[in-house]
Amino acid sequence: MVLWTRFLFRTLTGNKCMSFSFQPKIPLNFHKFTFQRPSNNCRRSVLHCVKASLFFSVAHCTSPLEENDKLIEAPSPQKLTSEYLISQASTSTVSATQQLLTLTLAAISDTAKMYRKCMEQLMCTMDECLLTQGPEAASLELWDEVVAMRVKVEDCKQRLQELTSFMEYVDKLATAAAETAFLGGAEHMSTVMCESLNSAHAKLAAEYDKTRAKEIELLKQQENFIRRSCGIGKELKKKTGVCEGT
Repeated sequence: MVLWTRFLFRTLTGNKCMSFSFQPKIPLNFHKFTFQRPSNNCRRSVLHCVKASLFFSVAHCTSPLEENDKLIEAPSPQKLTSEYLISQASTSTVSATQQLLTLTLAAISDTAKMYRKCMEQLMCTMDECLLTQGPEAASLELWDEVVAMRVKVEDCKQRLQELTSFMEYVDKLATAAAETAFLGGAEHMSTVMCESLNSAHAKLAAEYDKTRAKEIELLKQQENFIRRSCGIGKELKKKTGVCEGT
């Protein structure tokens, strides 16, 4: 194809380096010669061009615009009944409620993990405070850290309680949405809502069990911390009394 193009270009521009049996200055004879006696390469090139043009024309006919036109067709009047509209509204309600349930569950899970992490940090700080018997400034700094961690633990606990109370209302909403969808003709969405609700209950129970176990561990640690702190205080008083007597 490239050679044939170069041949036509040189012929039309009157290149004298090549000799032909006809005069290149006569365009009618030239076109007559080229179209009446085409070579095999020319036939193949024309055939490929025709195939390519047909391919692009077919591709243009099957453009996605026609598919979009089919998708935006108006629904049939038979579907615009009260039962159909109620079913669609019930489906939308279940979808929105399911999203709210998922977001609330994720918030409770994150807050519970943060609450347990703060309790672990508080227990580590209390142990470090009991083991430290250095200068008074270092001891006071550790006591300040213990107080700060207790405040953070209480904040996380309060936030978790608020989300737990909110989850009770979400649970009622999800139950009502499942029942409404079942009565409204969207049985499949009602089943999906019930499965999501059962899964959420199982995950919440697991989170509450972990949190409760960590709270019990913290209570024991605090009891031990108070006893040992009182013992350390008595020993310090005895030492100071002995020093004053001497």
